[in-house]
Amino acid sequence: MGTSVACATYDSALADIKALAREPRAAAVCPSNTHILGEARHTPEFARVLARFDMVLPDGMPVVWALNYHGADLKDRVYGPYFMRHALRHTPRPWRHFFFGDSEECLVELRRALVQLQPDVDIVGMLSPPFRPFTEADEASFADIINRADPDFVWVALPGVRMERWIIDNQARFRRGVFLAVGDAFALLSGRRSFAPSWMQRLGLTWAYRLSKEPLRLGPRYLRYHFIFVSYWLWDALRGRT
Repeated sequence: MGTSVACATYDSALADIKALAREPRAAAVCPSNTHILGEARHTPEFARVLARFDMVLPDGMPVVWALNYHGADLKDRVYGPYFMRHALRHTPRPWRHFFFGDSEECLVELRRALVQLQPDVDIVGMLSPPFRPFTEADEASFADIINRADPDFVWVALPGVRMERWIIDNQARFRRGVFLAVGDAFALLSGRRSFAPSWMQRLGLTWAYRLSKEPLRLGPRYLRYHFIFVSYWLWDALRGRT
């Protein structure tokens, strides 16, 4: 599909982000599903954004199946919300965490859930940005707040591909830290939304569960990007380029 995706597990990805957090620069990690990879294949500008991430993880089961087609032998995906949960469990103090995105109410509930998950978690900041396009003044303020907090990991939850673009567009503003695009992880881990049943996740049907909850909002998006991913993958397969 034109994007380099790591043949990673939850444990190997955790080891990698810990190594990135020790570097004196801002790094970027993106768990990617069919939506993200389809958008990258379809839109050259977004492909350039995704190419600047230090690591792209296989977030969806169709992505895992595509990797296994080439012999990756992965048993599971590295699902963004589960990866965030896994990372928080295994990074007590002195590791430092910052959370950027979603609503103030969600962040309050997320903090409560994360303290239960890892009582020794060090949350150095939470920021709910305005629900509108960010201005230059906004971006400068965000950078100042995050740089002063000096986190090892910055978990980012913004809508759609806006999240990946925001991380890369602002990467130079930050001194250090690993910025992770985790989408709806805040809503799921805070308990504001429910996870798909395990059997649906194993069958690659997380999208169907979400669609059943929000058909009007998600229907057009899923139809478009699932079609794009499958079409490009089959086209490449027929030409022997997958």
